[in-house]
Amino acid sequence: MLYRMIGFLVLALSVQLAAADITATTADGRKVMLRDNGTWKFVTREDKDGETHATLTLEKKFDMARGCRLGLRLQNDLSAQIRTLVLRFTAYKEEQVAFETVSRGFSYIKPTTSQYQEISFRGITCDEIISVAVTAARNCHVGELTKYSASGARCLELVEVMGSELLPIAKKTGGKKK
Repeated sequence: MLYRMIGFLVLALSVQLAAADITATTADGRKVMLRDNGTWKFVTREDKDGETHATLTLEKKFDMARGCRLGLRLQNDLSAQIRTLVLRFTAYKEEQVAFETVSRGFSYIKPTTSQYQEISFRGITCDEIISVAVTAARNCHVGELTKYSASGARCLELVEVMGSELLPIAKKTGGKKK
């Protein structure tokens, strides 16, 4: 594992970066800031300008007989435990054609830890899905937010959705994907 990380960093540092720092994720999930001057450092919570999120990543994609199953990881970088956070995932067959929406709850994720969950879309293959939109239900209990005090939009503000090479996935707020 260490050799893989060192190899990744050597490869990343050998690439000439154009004009700005970029952030990359190692195979073990740690974030690394690659600076345009050729140096690097691990990104810590303090490096994020006080802005923290729970980060959702798409890790796996499985074809099923008549469906598609996706493996998702929610990393809690918030200062509070995620007691409950229900997210909705919509598979799009065409740009404006929402094929199916499923919900998945994440629960009891302590700060700095993560949880893996899987969702399944039935009646559509992974190749037929052009994108997945992530929205939030009103069901979140994080820190002082409870299902009685939080809106779906506020719950979704806590989540940062990382892009994926496996399948386009993005947060959808106010009718637009981010």
